[in-house]
Amino acid sequence: MFRIAFVFLAGCLLVPVFHMPAEAQATEPATDAKASAEAATPAAATTGFPFDSFPEFSAIMVGSVMVGDQRESHIYRSGNWLRTESAEGIGYFITDLDTLDTYGLSLTGCMHDTHPYFRAFPFSAARPGRKVERVLGGKETVDGHACQMEDVTISGGGLMNTMMLRFWEAEDLHGFPIKIAVLKGPHAVVQYKNVVVGPQDPTLFMHPNSCKMGVPQPPAKIPAAAPRPKTSPAKPTADNSQK
Repeated sequence: MFRIAFVFLAGCLLVPVFHMPAEAQATEPATDAKASAEAATPAAATTGFPFDSFPEFSAIMVGSVMVGDQRESHIYRSGNWLRTESAEGIGYFITDLDTLDTYGLSLTGCMHDTHPYFRAFPFSAARPGRKVERVLGGKETVDGHACQMEDVTISGGGLMNTMMLRFWEAEDLHGFPIKIAVLKGPHAVVQYKNVVVGPQDPTLFMHPNSCKMGVPQPPAKIPAAAPRPKTSPAKPTADNSQK
């Protein structure tokens, strides 16, 4: 029954593991050298988070913010609601991307937590009040998709350490990020396949509002196990008694 509580705790512990990058301070270069450097630097992309353009989609998610995680799970987004499957495959979690409140549901019951589930990353990273800086990079092919690479830095808004992420945005999916890598901190990679962009079934995001904060709640009624039939030791038959 406490599996969900453990998974929530694991997700919360992953929040502060990003490290602040050490950036060397350089002196102001000469005018000509500065102009050359600016010409060689990739242009800044549009403001906002790369996933802001995709409020409705479903996909198969491979990996997570946990280093070395290669498990596959389904992910669904509808506006500010994000649904991900539990790591143990026994339930699912629904995260409100505005408040980061999460509701976990499984066969053992439900619970409510004020932290995002760890599989809600990177959607939970660019919450309101944080600064997002985007710089375009080169091109690369991922799983047959020609992608525009983009480096994204997230800071401020109560974030303990600056996040530095790299996105691979599939050109044939209108820029949907099919791969995200953490550049500073835990070197984790998240990928998406079988991406379907479009409205999602609203019933996927239904959740009870009566779950108590941080405490797993059992189902309303647990069916009792059927009693085992009583058996007695087999008596020897007449044929067996003669052997």
